[in-house]
Amino acid sequence: MGVTERVTIAFADAGAELQGVAIAGVGTLLARGARVSGAPPPQLSGDEGAWRVTGGDDYELALTAEGEGAALADGTRIWLCRATGTLGAEQFDGRATLTRGPGRADVVQRSLAILLEDQLGFALAARGPRDERGHDEEQLEAIAFRGEPLELATIDKPRLSTTFDGEGRLIRAGIELWETTDAEFAVRIGGEALARGELVHPDGARTQIAFIGWHHDGHRGPGSYAITTPARA
Repeated sequence: MGVTERVTIAFADAGAELQGVAIAGVGTLLARGARVSGAPPPQLSGDEGAWRVTGGDDYELALTAEGEGAALADGTRIWLCRATGTLGAEQFDGRATLTRGPGRADVVQRSLAILLEDQLGFALAARGPRDERGHDEEQLEAIAFRGEPLELATIDKPRLSTTFDGEGRLIRAGIELWETTDAEFAVRIGGEALARGELVHPDGARTQIAFIGWHHDGHRGPGSYAITTPARA
């Protein structure tokens, strides 16, 4: 079993319709509306809570954590950040999630960033058996980020459903978040893919990325859904 650190930055500027997902040591996908292009892997520098992220001449962002990082069971930490800078010649002013944790070569990994308006965001992470598209055997965790100052809430019972088209491309996702064991209602989030692309890892693993338009109870915002599938033996 191969385990290495994996750093992923998902960022979005809703007003400018700019989004990106950058995986250290792998590459970056940038979306301008429905148009997707590739960029170099991110170079990350700075201290915890304040980072600089660059991808060659394609983008340069300053990330400032809006609060403490959320900790998942496997040691992964996720920060919700303010993100400012440039994508090419365009100004960027939005939000981001920075995820740092173990990247395992023997499982399918899913990572969702949901960056809604009004200081509301969610992050989901799932790990499941190799070549397992269904969610029944996955370990799924979710975090809610709310308010100013930022408050974190670990979700007691998250549920994730994903719809693919006939060519295996992600087209929509549905999420139910039961925040506590005695919660009367679930937080429900839906999302539709606006653009898609793929990154190939040095070891042959592949990350399918869908840039998503998310919606929840009148709130809307951008984000992403990434699925990393291990290289075939």
